[in-house]
Amino acid sequence: MNRNLALQRTLDAVAHLSDREPPWTALLQGMQQLIGGDSATLILIDGSGELLNFQQHDVSPATERVYTEHFFAHDIVAPLTIGAPPGSWFDTQELFSSSLLSREAFYIDFMCQLRMRQLLTFIIEDSPQRRGGLTVQRNMPTSHARRDLESTTVRRATSALRRGMAQRDAMARQWFDTAESAFDGFGEAICLVTPRGTALRASARAQELFSQGRALRLRGGRLWHPSVEVQRALQSALEHAPQAREPVRLSIPDERAGQCRLELVPAVPQLSLGKEALVFIRIHHDDTRSLPPIDSLCSSFGITPAEARVLTALMAGQSPKQHAVLQGVSVHTVRSQVTSLMTKMECTRQVDLVRKGLLAP
Repeated sequence: MNRNLALQRTLDAVAHLSDREPPWTALLQGMQQLIGGDSATLILIDGSGELLNFQQHDVSPATERVYTEHFFAHDIVAPLTIGAPPGSWFDTQELFSSSLLSREAFYIDFMCQLRMRQLLTFIIEDSPQRRGGLTVQRNMPTSHARRDLESTTVRRATSALRRGMAQRDAMARQWFDTAESAFDGFGEAICLVTPRGTALRASARAQELFSQGRALRLRGGRLWHPSVEVQRALQSALEHAPQAREPVRLSIPDERAGQCRLELVPAVPQLSLGKEALVFIRIHHDDTRSLPPIDSLCSSFGITPAEARVLTALMAGQSPKQHAVLQGVSVHTVRSQVTSLMTKMECTRQVDLVRKGLLAP
């Protein structure tokens, strides 16, 4: 394809990076044609090394699947890009000798088998929370790739791409700052996290809450709670929230007093890069006494620990369906437990269960 046409296609895509849902595929196609490759990918990785996004052009679904499920963990290029500033190029022909590549399973079983013998990676983001690169793959390696990458035409495209990424980040920051001001007025903290819990953005109120080391905190950049049971429920909520049609609610007891009420929803596309699925969390801290402990509920009402956990969930504002999802059990099981609670606690409505539970000694 004519390089001027490829450049124009790339610049047109870059011009729309601030859109709600940018033309990422058109950007990959333009860069592939401009540099001269057989395919192109956009890969994002969080601060702990987990894959956030794999978006491709001219890469088969089977190749995408085998990379995300197996070969990502053995990628020989990704570790070398850590700390590289945006705008850096990496070429596997420069990074590795032929003898070294011949001993690498990633090269032999993935790159060669799937016609990607040369990878040219352009770093688009590098931060403690998230890093990413746009890669053009070639089946037939060339030794003069660096000359192509430093050409005036490619430099025009990459300079525009860096400006476009900066503008998109500024737009996301403005959106988050506006949301922070709105929710702060209600005494609520907010944060933007990955499904694995890595915090990408956090309001000042959220940062203060995490630093206090009370109900919820950051550990290695991820949301964390010392209780294994609470941490398991939190992780389940994070994984479920990006696809949920209604807010996922979770109540986390404070180690000192009160509780944190979390509401998790899919983040708006403006806050994401590529196809990454992020979670927007509202956090409200109640400075009141904690919910009654499980053993206290059991002894007060003659209920089982499982039923006590259901009662606690109802008191925290969760629906039976949400509790079932978070606990990984059937909603029919939870509804059966609610029926049992009503019988044992002599109630006819869920609101009566909550009232009695909150008054437990």
